[in-house]
Amino acid sequence: MISFATPYWTGPEMMAIHLASIRRFHPAAPILVSKRGGGAGEMEAHRERFGVRYWVEECSLIDAHLRLLKRCETEFVCVLDHDVVLLASLDPYVAQIRSGRYDLLGVEERIREPPGVDWRRLAPEFEGWLRLAPGQVTCNFIVFNVRAFLARWGLRGVIGRRPRRAKDYELDYGVGQRLTRHKYLLPYHTRRYGLANVLMDGETAVAWHQWYGSHRARLTGIEIPPETRERVALVEGGERACLADYPRLDLSALTPAWGPERDVDADLDAIARRLPGDLERSVRRLRRWWGYGAAGLAARVGERLARWRELR
Repeated sequence: MISFATPYWTGPEMMAIHLASIRRFHPAAPILVSKRGGGAGEMEAHRERFGVRYWVEECSLIDAHLRLLKRCETEFVCVLDHDVVLLASLDPYVAQIRSGRYDLLGVEERIREPPGVDWRRLAPEFEGWLRLAPGQVTCNFIVFNVRAFLARWGLRGVIGRRPRRAKDYELDYGVGQRLTRHKYLLPYHTRRYGLANVLMDGETAVAWHQWYGSHRARLTGIEIPPETRERVALVEGGERACLADYPRLDLSALTPAWGPERDVDADLDAIARRLPGDLERSVRRLRRWWGYGAAGLAARVGERLARWRELR
């Protein structure tokens, strides 16, 4: 059996169709949710309607992943963001992983900005890439044998090393770095849903990923620059359209989002020339820590200590 593990911050409407889509294709599968920011009442409603198990806990995204994997009692797991909507059953992929055809199902970190986004104005330093870390897989949508993984590498195996050449880096790259036989779903842009990607296996639409679904929590109480406001408007418009259309999503006029026409090596070289060096990154990190203040810094130290204890 497969479990579904979702770290969740905010967005109850999106969360409701996320859970409904899992139950549509996997009516008996365990659903585990780590909820940040309170909301026990909302989670109780989801428990009654969808049978979820949940924990209301204040922790980072990577710590939510670690805790959910530790709580998983089935052989296989699908770790996915709350703004991912299933469009097909994952049973065929679980069967192929079990047979040894590949180790995991996921999406390579090679995703372009959608048509209509003026990336040359908003973020020219990234050459139009929303995500670019070739060969890496992050846990916004990933399926693998969690029992075998933890038996061999433990929770520490989830933490990945920084790729030598990449625009992006996520701490949970360790799963894809250790399970090396990847089955990639290919992301496509949709005409109607903004920043979202439809994740395809050939002609089969497997899932829909909105991206940036936690923006409500991430942007609370901070000054939002113009380029971020534009991106949030794109995300929110796509979400509204998805909520209005689900389960009959408009998947017409798809265009490939993985940049098959791009010279990835040339783009990585161009990005590397524009990214800050080690010294500048260190200075920025120190400034960010200083900006947290004493209470914020203490909270982050507490997070790191809790993670260290989790990984022992």
